[in-house]
Amino acid sequence: MDLESLNKLFLKISTYSAKLLPVVKNRSSDEIKFLYDFGIRDFGENRIDDYEKHKNFFPDVNYHFIAPIQSRKLKFISQNFDTIHTLQRKKEIDLLSKLQPKNTFFLQINIDNDINKSGFNVDSLFYMFEYCLESSILPSGLMTIPSINSDPRKVFSNLSKLNETLKKDYPQYKGELSMGMSDDYQIALDYGATIVRIGTKL
Repeated sequence: MDLESLNKLFLKISTYSAKLLPVVKNRSSDEIKFLYDFGIRDFGENRIDDYEKHKNFFPDVNYHFIAPIQSRKLKFISQNFDTIHTLQRKKEIDLLSKLQPKNTFFLQINIDNDINKSGFNVDSLFYMFEYCLESSILPSGLMTIPSINSDPRKVFSNLSKLNETLKKDYPQYKGELSMGMSDDYQIALDYGATIVRIGTKL
C-alpha cells in the first residue's frame, strides 16, 4: 500500500471514530516502519516471537495480542501487551484475575456458534461478563471473527445488538467492538466497530 492509499484508508476509518489496527505478522521492520512513520502507534500481533522482534525496533508502540492464547503464555502476554483481543475461556479469566492486569481486554464471541471457531458462545456471554466482574476485571469490549460461510452483516449486526444491551446493563462498560478485517472492515464500521484489524490490505 502506498502513502496515498494508506491516508485514504486512515481517514475513512477515522470518520467512524474507529481505530486502524495493522496486523503486522510476517512483516519486516522496513514494512512496519512505513506504518510507524505515518504515525500509527498500535500494532496487532499474532505471535510472541514476532512481537519480541518488532518491540526491539518500535518500543513505544501499543501492542495488541490478537491470536488464541496458550494458558502458559498468558502471564507474558498480560505483562507485555497493552490490549488482549482474545479472551475465550473461563480459565483465562481466572488466570488473568490473579495477575491483577492493567491491560485492556476483549471477550471473543463465537457469534455463529461455529464448532471450528474459538470464543464464548452467545448463550454464555452475559454469564461470562458477570463472571469477569465477580473476578474484578472489566472487559472493554467484544471481539468476533465471522465464519467463512457467514454473512458478515448479520454477524456484526448481532454482535452490535448484544453490545448495546451490555452497555445499558453496565454503565461502567466502555462497549468497544473489535471486528472487521481486510475483506469486511467497511461492513464492520457500518455496524459500530471501534477497532478494525487489517493485515493483507496493507
